[in-house]
Amino acid sequence: MSWLIKFPVLSLCLVFATYSVFGWNVGNSAASLTHVLVEQGESWGWLLKDDLVFLGLHILAGIVVLVITTSLIAPVAIITIVFGSGFTSDNRAMIAVLLWSFAIVLMFSWLTYFVRLLVLLCAAVLGKLQLQSKGYPQWQVITMLIIICLGGFASGLAAFYLKV
Repeated sequence: MSWLIKFPVLSLCLVFATYSVFGWNVGNSAASLTHVLVEQGESWGWLLKDDLVFLGLHILAGIVVLVITTSLIAPVAIITIVFGSGFTSDNRAMIAVLLWSFAIVLMFSWLTYFVRLLVLLCAAVLGKLQLQSKGYPQWQVITMLIIICLGGFASGLAAFYLKV
């Protein structure tokens, strides 16, 4: 019974619920986005099938969940690589500033998508911090988060497609 006191149930339920809502949103928008992508592909001369595009969108969303969760393994190293590597010379600094400016413009242009991604990241960070504060080792934290996040995403998809 002492493991239940050590386990942060509330925060992990919040992580599960957040990823379930993301799964529901993916299921809700996948049909219309599939139709748009297939029509766009036909105008470019590509022969895309509805089922493959539909499945590809779900797989892509699952990969996004995995990337968000696994990016929490070494956040300091990722931040150092993303922000610090471009400022070693003047030319690289100018290119880095231009690329980051472009990224900021894209964030503001697609603010709704960026906010959804940020909410998913914040929920995963909350779960990681709660598990780490309870003394779990890093490999258990990441394993539990991957299971909870993918389980929440899959349950959200299943809830959308099995609704009455």
